[in-house]
Amino acid sequence: MEENAYITSIIAGAFYLIASLRLIRLNRRTGERPELLLGFYFGFSGAYYLGYNLPNLFGLDPWPAAAEWIIEWIYILGVFPYLFFIRSVFRPEAAWAGVLVGICSVVLLLGTGLGVLDGSAIYSFDNPWFLVQWVGYTTPCAWLCWEALLSRQGAQKRVRYGLCEPVVANRYLLLTLFGGFQVLACLADLSFAADISASQTASLISEVLLGGSEIASVAVLWLAFFPPRFYVDWITRRAVILPTPMDG
Repeated sequence: MEENAYITSIIAGAFYLIASLRLIRLNRRTGERPELLLGFYFGFSGAYYLGYNLPNLFGLDPWPAAAEWIIEWIYILGVFPYLFFIRSVFRPEAAWAGVLVGICSVVLLLGTGLGVLDGSAIYSFDNPWFLVQWVGYTTPCAWLCWEALLSRQGAQKRVRYGLCEPVVANRYLLLTLFGGFQVLACLADLSFAADISASQTASLISEVLLGGSEIASVAVLWLAFFPPRFYVDWITRRAVILPTPMDG
């Protein structure tokens, strides 16, 4: 089962890298900042998943502690463009959103940096700074889930009056699900930390929760940004659009 968990993480990492390249290429055509920010986030995430799990899958010796922290920093650096993506898309003018981005950034840097200095295992409650770091990277996932849900509700109303494309409203739903699945993955980190602190091995519950949330995240991500034609047609057919009143 542990090997299956590594495989799902590697699959997720590969899809994140592919999504990153496609979003960055899309940014070169459109010049839109959100695609670039999200592309960077997926790129860092993909590198993290592959770097952390490939040695385990092939039965190689575990990374030294210093190398594990370097890989962890790869993911942490990707959270910063993720934060800026959420703010630029959902709250570009809100001062409090800028404050939240700053707080999350400081918490992430403190939790990760002080964790390195402490020298404890990364995902373990023996690391006194683990929960600080965890709050720093879990908050953006919950924030995206909430903001996308609010935007989905408004977009659905506009779809009924022909003011919004159904696929756009659906994208907000998929981003809501993506944020929610990412929160589940973060909760799996807590389960892993408890396992490592108690027995130095991950439990079946932790592996299933992490692997399932990663695969689900990748699936909704792909539908959100690279939907196949049949999916777009299905969403369009299901949309309820009110008839336009005739003049006169």
